[in-house]
Amino acid sequence: MKKKNQFFKEKEKPGEQPEGKIIQMIVFSLADEEFGVNIDQVREIIRKGTVTPIPDSPDFISGVTNVRGEIAVVIDLKNRFFLPAKKGVEEKHIVMSEQDKNLFGLMVDEVTEVLRIPQAEIKGTPELVTRIDRVYISSVVTIENRLIIMLDLTKVLSEEELEKLSQIQLKHQQGLERTKEKTEVNEPETQGVLAGAESTKAGKA
Repeated sequence: MKKKNQFFKEKEKPGEQPEGKIIQMIVFSLADEEFGVNIDQVREIIRKGTVTPIPDSPDFISGVTNVRGEIAVVIDLKNRFFLPAKKGVEEKHIVMSEQDKNLFGLMVDEVTEVLRIPQAEIKGTPELVTRIDRVYISSVVTIENRLIIMLDLTKVLSEEELEKLSQIQLKHQQGLERTKEKTEVNEPETQGVLAGAESTKAGKA
């Protein structure tokens, strides 16, 4: 995983000594709730940058972004889960994940920390814990007065939606490669013209 600690430091659950298997999770805020994902499902965290809208795409698809030459489809999790936006709060981070060899980003309000939690502290999902469909939730973690809802990124998107995202990603990746090829072809021609101009100037001198 790359850049997972770019904005924050890992923390252990306060007042607890590690016991048994330790699970690391990325914690982020979304609307008025806290969510977490297993660090193994996250490739990296990036700051929200330029996201290019895609015409006629579902409401929960914000667009595509370029991550060091790779095209990633960006999902607005609030729209995906029908959560209300908080007034005056703008999304700051995108959680990047690879699913079925496709790169996509989950736009969140803010990634706050990486927590190390003993596996024994991770509990099953109780009834009515959140407004999100329980199919996307793997477990919950309670820390003092905080309730962190653990998402399973392999279930956040259905196979049908992943296929749709894959097609969008492929289309834009091919466009990026074509643009790169045109640039590489035109550069030598431009250099040749400039060289010829310099030669003409030298001859006149």
